[in-house]
Amino acid sequence: MKNTRIIKNTSFSYSTRSNKIRIIRTPGNNLKSLKINKKRSQRICPIKKCKIKGLNIPGSRRFSRSSQKKRTISRAYGGCLSIHALRKNITKAFLLEEKRLAKKVLNLNRKKITK
Repeated sequence: MKNTRIIKNTSFSYSTRSNKIRIIRTPGNNLKSLKINKKRSQRICPIKKCKIKGLNIPGSRRFSRSSQKKRTISRAYGGCLSIHALRKNITKAFLLEEKRLAKKVLNLNRKKITK
């Protein structure tokens, strides 16, 4: 009869989100538990809902201790917005400014015509 008991490495036995295990078989034909670490999620752009490229994703403690240069990307809204969202915001601001200037020019032309 084979031994089907699992040898746990830790004394903490509850199956919580931070204490998941994977069962592996050792060369001595024993079943042993292997602790699975939680997956780190990459930062997501709030506008486009896509992952921000160029950022490393350390764990939360290591992230808070790392320097500002490692936490951001060297562009406007570096660690917050993706490049697509940033491009959209820039073009939107440019078009709004053009619209405002066009209105101003139209008003000046109307005043010249009425005189």
